[in-house]
Amino acid sequence: MSTRVLTVTLNAAVDHTLYFPSFQVGQLNRVENNRLDPAGKGVNVAKVIKALGQEVAVTGFLGKDNLVPFTNYFAAAGIIDHFIKVDGSTRVNMKIVDESTAEVTEINFPGVTCQAKDLAALELEIRLLAQQGGLFVFSGSLPKGVPDDIYGRYINLLHTFGCKVFLDSSGKALEEGIKGRPYAVKPNINELSQMVGRSLDSVDQVRQVADELLAGGIEQVTVSLGARGAMIVSKAGSWLAEPPDVEVKSTVGAGDAMVAGLVLGEAQSLPLERRIRLATATAVASVMLPGTQACTMSDVEHIMSLVKITEVKR
Repeated sequence: MSTRVLTVTLNAAVDHTLYFPSFQVGQLNRVENNRLDPAGKGVNVAKVIKALGQEVAVTGFLGKDNLVPFTNYFAAAGIIDHFIKVDGSTRVNMKIVDESTAEVTEINFPGVTCQAKDLAALELEIRLLAQQGGLFVFSGSLPKGVPDDIYGRYINLLHTFGCKVFLDSSGKALEEGIKGRPYAVKPNINELSQMVGRSLDSVDQVRQVADELLAGGIEQVTVSLGARGAMIVSKAGSWLAEPPDVEVKSTVGAGDAMVAGLVLGEAQSLPLERRIRLATATAVASVMLPGTQACTMSDVEHIMSLVKITEVKR
C-alpha cells in the first residue's frame, strides 16, 4: 500500500501558453495555438502524481477572483482540494513558445498578497492534514505577504507529526527551508549553484554539495541537470541518470514532473536507483507534451527502459 501524498502550493498560477511558428521580438506575432492550464509548481506535481495512479491532495493559496480553472480541474482529475481561498486573483504566467527553435519565454505576473489570517488558516489546514500522516511536497516561490522562512516553519511543524517533506524551491525560500531539515530537496543545478555561491561544473562538485546537505540532516538530494539528466544522492549511494533524446514540446513543468516521480517512488518504497530512473523518465515524458499537461504511466514506463543509470562512487 502506498503512502498518502499532499502538495502545498503557496504561489499558484494559471499558465497561459501561446504557440508561434516563429516568434520575432519587436514585431507583430500571430498566435497559432494556445492553452490554459491551472498550475504552480505544487499543482503541477499533483497533476502528474494523480495521472500516474497515486491519490493526491492539494493545499496552499488560491485567489477568489479566478478559482474556476482550478476547481473544475481538481474535480475532473479527482484531486482532493484543501486550498485556502484568499482575496484577489491567482497570478497568470504567460509562456511564449517559438516552435521553430523550441525556446520558451516566460512572463510571470505578480500573485496574491497574503494576510496574517491567511497564513494562520493554512497552518491550521496543514496541522489537520498532518494528523493523518503522509508525504508533504512544498514547491515553488512565495507570494507577497509570506515570510522567507515559511517553509522552514511548516517543515518543523510536520516533524512533530512524523511526516516526510520534499522541498523544491529557490533563493531565500530554499535556503530558509533547508534549515528545517526536510526529508528531501530537489534543486536544479542553477539553484544549487546560486545557493552555494559558486559554479558547479562537474558531477564531483555537485555530489560534494549534496553530501554537505546530507550532513546537515537532509536524507535525499536530487539535482536536476537539464538535458544531462539528474543526480540523486543519499547515504545509501549516488546515481546519475541520463535521459534519452526526445522531441521537446515544452520544458515548462519538467522539474515538477521529476519531483512527482521522486515522490511516487518514495510513496511506493522503491529502491533509490529505481526512483531516479522513474523521476527522470517522468520528466522526459513531460517535455514531450505541450503546456503543463500530465504524462501517463504508459509513457513513463516506455521511457524508463531508455534511461541510462550510472552509480557514482564516493
